[in-house]
Amino acid sequence: MAREFGRIIVPVDGSNVSKKAAKKAIYLGKETGIEVEIVHVIEMPYVPSVFEDATEIPYQNVYDLLKQQAELILDDIEKMAKKENATIKRKILEGHPAEEIIKESKTNDLIIIGNKGMTALERIFLGSVTENVTHHATCPVMIVK
Repeated sequence: MAREFGRIIVPVDGSNVSKKAAKKAIYLGKETGIEVEIVHVIEMPYVPSVFEDATEIPYQNVYDLLKQQAELILDDIEKMAKKENATIKRKILEGHPAEEIIKESKTNDLIIIGNKGMTALERIFLGSVTENVTHHATCPVMIVK
């Protein structure tokens, strides 16, 4: 298995299920010697064109808060890895989560991602990000429940 994958990519959003996925990835990476990259994607909210002057919206403040939250989420996973005497790489991306995760991955990677229960209006078993990654990634995807 150590030869089969170049690295393990784990998207995290702070949810319990993403922490479970990270825990599995940390274990797998430690046991196989495969590099584990923990990824958080900052998705900036849509700003309607009604606001002609961007200064009306504290856009930079929103970005700063999301970046701070991303760092805290990655710190939490890094602490988890240290408890297991494992090392991880951490990365913050910006954009649509599924698209960025897919762009980050290469064909010889393994993505380990948590599933999310959604409302009846959305997908029943998988979160929309998980579903998009599963259907469009060119590498194997492991879904953690």
